[in-house]
Amino acid sequence: MITYEKVLVLKNIVLFEKASELALSDVIQAASEKTMKAGEVLLEKEQENDSLYIVLSGALELKTLDNQTILINPRQMLGETTVFAPAKLGTVKAKEKTFLIKLTADKLYGLMALHPSLAYAFLGTISHQLRMAQKNEQST
Repeated sequence: MITYEKVLVLKNIVLFEKASELALSDVIQAASEKTMKAGEVLLEKEQENDSLYIVLSGALELKTLDNQTILINPRQMLGETTVFAPAKLGTVKAKEKTFLIKLTADKLYGLMALHPSLAYAFLGTISHQLRMAQKNEQST
């Protein structure tokens, strides 16, 4: 996948939809790429995560610490909260051949300093996730 195609994929992710093409190009340049085979493990159950993963194609399967299974499809992220506060997510495997990019915390912080709109977008995304978690908690 060429840089322009990656930028288009990122543009379709809520977190990055308002970011400039320059900011998205910088995200792509700062990220490392990984191609995974079906069944390959990205994170072990007891492994702390401090990175953000964005699935560009394929799918990841997260088996959470409380045994829930969550599918992470293209244009979805994993680690958007643990990149700020490292924590264990559970076991993450490629469900099929998967292409993803990885941003470590230090690279993400650098990008946020360079492009403050990314920091605001992250705050908005995390705030939304907190509200949804609180609603789910209240309804159970």
